[in-house]
Amino acid sequence: MNRSLKRFAWRIVLVHAALLLPLLLLVFAAAHEVYHSTHDQAQKQVQKQQELLASQTASGLKGYYDSIFSDLELFKPVDPDAEDVDDRTTEDQAFLPPTPPSNGIPGRRLMVPRSMPPQMRTLRDVLPLQLSGRVSHLFVVYKDGSNNPNRLGPQSTTPSIQEVAARNRDWLDSVERPSFISLEQFTGSSGDVRGLSVIGVPLGNGASRSAVLIATVPVRQIAKRFFDEVNQSGDNAIFLLDEQLTCMSASKSDRIGGSIDDTAAGKIRELSGSGEDGSGVIRQPFTMGARTFKPSIITVDPVKVLDKQWYVVLVQPQADVDTVVAALFHKTLLWAVFVGISIAAILVSTAIQIIRNRARSERERHELLEKELRQAREIQLHWLPQPRANDGILDIATINQPASRISGDFYNWFELPGGRTAVVIGDVTGHGMAAAFLMATTQLLVRNTLPLTEDPGRCLEEINRQLCTQIFNGQFVTLQILILDPTAGTVEIASAGHPYPILSDKDTLRTLAMEPNLVLGVDSSAQYATETFPLHASSTLLLYTDGVIDAESRKGDRFGADRLREAIRHSTGDAPHLVGAIVKSIDQFRSGHPLGDDLTMVAIQLQPRWNHVAAPPAQPLESAVV
Repeated sequence: MNRSLKRFAWRIVLVHAALLLPLLLLVFAAAHEVYHSTHDQAQKQVQKQQELLASQTASGLKGYYDSIFSDLELFKPVDPDAEDVDDRTTEDQAFLPPTPPSNGIPGRRLMVPRSMPPQMRTLRDVLPLQLSGRVSHLFVVYKDGSNNPNRLGPQSTTPSIQEVAARNRDWLDSVERPSFISLEQFTGSSGDVRGLSVIGVPLGNGASRSAVLIATVPVRQIAKRFFDEVNQSGDNAIFLLDEQLTCMSASKSDRIGGSIDDTAAGKIRELSGSGEDGSGVIRQPFTMGARTFKPSIITVDPVKVLDKQWYVVLVQPQADVDTVVAALFHKTLLWAVFVGISIAAILVSTAIQIIRNRARSERERHELLEKELRQAREIQLHWLPQPRANDGILDIATINQPASRISGDFYNWFELPGGRTAVVIGDVTGHGMAAAFLMATTQLLVRNTLPLTEDPGRCLEEINRQLCTQIFNGQFVTLQILILDPTAGTVEIASAGHPYPILSDKDTLRTLAMEPNLVLGVDSSAQYATETFPLHASSTLLLYTDGVIDAESRKGDRFGADRLREAIRHSTGDAPHLVGAIVKSIDQFRSGHPLGDDLTMVAIQLQPRWNHVAAPPAQPLESAVV
């Protein structure tokens, strides 16, 4: 197939792929939208149903308790001459004669509807009939404890009226107006737990309230009337919580008395914060007592009974909605999968050819890049000086090993007037092509500026000023310039943020003490001082970049300055031998671990003729090094 046909074929493949891929995404996006839309609608429907059910249940509960309080209030003893009894009320009601002591309220009169037959107008006869089926205990308790609890109506065997009165004695003594305790739990003879709401209504008016009319409402009766009819099953639940969020009544009796955990409690208070019913989702499991509920849709409707704030709570597992939606979504998903497989089959037939062509193209591109990198490295190596022959004064050896194909480190040396030799070493931040470009620029600036200034510090200042006028994407340069003068027997050094040289002679191995200076390319007004040090024949100066001491082992340890000094101490011979020994030590330390930064060194060994050119100055070496 010739080149033009190949181009045409690939164009057709790409056009079809461009059309099919959006179609595939559209199909699955539509399926995804259908799922979430159906899920949201189903969940909202469940929430609306729960809110309606919770509202009806809450209204029924409030009416249930309000009716009990109304009946108790209607039949409590009153004084017809009291200021709080108005004429309108007494027109519709009649006062009974004082009841005998055996009826529980000596010296008091009862107010009952006139329509009630006279034979039923007694507290003992009327009140039990009015409360029949709604309370499990009905009795009177005297605050002064003069008589035992006086039963007026129903009396459950568990607990007895004596037990109810004894347990709540402190509360009964404090009752001055109709009030009640939301939940009291009693253990029956068979070990079952029975929950009661204890209601107290004071008898009499003002200071005459010496007795309290007590009625208890079994919470199980509430469940039968309001919760069992909801017909909840499985993990679904409906229950009534008191003001402390303790379960008062539930569709399952084992939950009575249980406490809601913090997760559900926070959600319940959030949903009931407005005082109206609301629905939400609890997305993590929560507990009530020993029972754990799965992530659920929860509906809360507050119920206000006297001064008590209760909550009707409906819970339905979120999984129920998910299951219903999943069934509806099943067919849509199958069609989406079918379309997806069909589209994928079409694309596979062309993908192989696309991959082959791309691989070939990438291979050719890689070969071209490799060629360009090799050429760039060759050009970079031409920037570095050629090996220098030993002239009896200086023996110089170097190494430049890049971390990648192109190095950001550089070194150079060249002759200056008066028999002096300039040696330069530098390091550009990073490595690769960008560092190589900045390296070449700095090399050129050094070579052109130093012969004019003949002072390392002034040369650094001029280079820094020119680099600060350029834009190098935040890169900077560390640079060190040395001028070796065999006539004076000294070396002049200026450094811009570069590691200090290491000086080795027969007996000592020391780092030259220099003032720290700022790197190049940061502050155009930075100043750099030139410092002079005496040198003796047979001494060796080692210049290096931070890639030497930052080389890492497989364990992540740094080579460090101490290992570098140790390698210098164990090296004997000329400058090339010293460089080779250090490189060997680093390679053994790395054990094949790649370099993280470029590795560059320049070793300068002073030969015997150094002493013949100039005698060492009187200043001792120890005062110039540390």
